[in-house]
Amino acid sequence: MKLLHFTLLIFLAIGCTPKGDASYDSTGSIEKESVSQEIKNDERKLIKEANLRFRTANIQETHSFICANLKGYGAYISEENTFNYSSETGHDLTIRVPAEKFDSLLNFIVSNAKIEELDNKSTQIKDVTEDFIDVQARLKIKKDTEKKLTSMLMQAKNLTETLEIQNQLTELRSDIESVEGRLKYLNDQVKYSTINVSFYENIKYSKRFFGDFWDALKNGWQVFLHFVTLLAYLWVVILAFFLVRWGYKYYKKIKNERN
Repeated sequence: MKLLHFTLLIFLAIGCTPKGDASYDSTGSIEKESVSQEIKNDERKLIKEANLRFRTANIQETHSFICANLKGYGAYISEENTFNYSSETGHDLTIRVPAEKFDSLLNFIVSNAKIEELDNKSTQIKDVTEDFIDVQARLKIKKDTEKKLTSMLMQAKNLTETLEIQNQLTELRSDIESVEGRLKYLNDQVKYSTINVSFYENIKYSKRFFGDFWDALKNGWQVFLHFVTLLAYLWVVILAFFLVRWGYKYYKKIKNERN
């Protein structure tokens, strides 16, 4: 039993120790070097993102133009919002595009979207190669540890040993799922770049005059109704005011007649 505990501690130290600990560095460094060499033979892992905002003459035409040309670049819209303010109306688009076509699509939109005024164009590139290497190395170590624990489970001699190994496997598999989720996210961000496009057109006051005028009429009627309601609440005060006024005039009249 003591041998089993000792062995389990070794496996857990290999598979579950945080990045900064000595045991991870001594065991994981070889795996990291192996993964690093594989990536160097391939390419750096880069996350690309661009932000583009501009004014256009017709938002519907611009929207149709962008959507119609995304398929040719293997891109798609992952999120879309419409905004409508008093002075402008437009769309916010989040476009995902294969990383190798990121620059081509961005330049195509800028060159052909009939931009009347370019407010902003920015690009950010984040190198996540080291993160990628670390996650892959940690995943490999955890999966190797899982295989060893599975092998030990097959050789367990009693129920106590079986339950202990199963508990360790359950925790380890949960860690593996978490690391795999992180790796999947990094792969997705590297494989598909993001272009945030915001375009709008200014609204002339003449176009919204009748709408504003009608809203003013409706709001004015509501104000009048609120005023009438307020008078209903204050009827006692109003009645008292008129009674006092009538009494004062009556008093002055009587006084003048006596004089």
